[in-house]
Amino acid sequence: MTDREVMSDLQFLTGSRHRATMLAALSEEPLRPTELCDRVEATRTTVQRILAGFRERTWAEKIDGRYRATLTGQRVHERYRTLWETVERADRLAPLATHLDRFDEPLPVEAFDRGSITEATEQEPLAAVDRIVEWLRDSQGDHIETTTPIVANTFNETVSGLLETDLSVEMVIDENVLERSMTDFETALERGQTHECVDVWVAPEPLTDGLMVRSDRAAVVAYDETNNVRAVLESDDETVVGWGRRQFETTKDRARPLADVLSESSVEE
Repeated sequence: MTDREVMSDLQFLTGSRHRATMLAALSEEPLRPTELCDRVEATRTTVQRILAGFRERTWAEKIDGRYRATLTGQRVHERYRTLWETVERADRLAPLATHLDRFDEPLPVEAFDRGSITEATEQEPLAAVDRIVEWLRDSQGDHIETTTPIVANTFNETVSGLLETDLSVEMVIDENVLERSMTDFETALERGQTHECVDVWVAPEPLTDGLMVRSDRAAVVAYDETNNVRAVLESDDETVVGWGRRQFETTKDRARPLADVLSESSVEE
């Protein structure tokens, strides 16, 4: 089969909304043309024309007045459905893909296949922020490993309250976050130095993406150019959670303890 013939068959299948629907229906059970008319809400002429196209391509066969998908037709339907779902999911993940930089280790495909995404939209600009707050609250009594390129009152206050519930936090920030914390978030910075359930490291390079990992779930946070939260992708898949832990450790290995950085800063002053 030539590339041109393959392209012709693809164009045939996608050229009408009725064709893929009919092939799906025939993959489930044998149907008469009149039954297909009702199933896909098409005229008998349209249904007969599509069936002729299916038979020409050996995607369907006629037995005792009913049509059913052949093995080839069933395979085409399955592959088409997979492609449809892939494209549909790619569209949903577009906000994350647009604003997410590369990690040291590629994000596992399981995150895209089985993860859930929360996106900031014009209608709900704080949806992703609200989801992070929910995620943190759901982590009550757990241990969180996180990297973040921003500092915000909303997240600081949420974590502060949860520290009273035996939550423990390991956090990697960058120097920009540290500088802002020293001027605008002194209480949170002091908590990072003195609270027994909080350990903070400072990365030498700017962080561009966020990461949150707890015992049963991992989440990736994407930001735009002005550090607004754009999307959160999360998953409870073991592969994704394991990836998150390795990514956190890799980032932490390049960072220094907050106390060392502040001590060095004091000496320089």
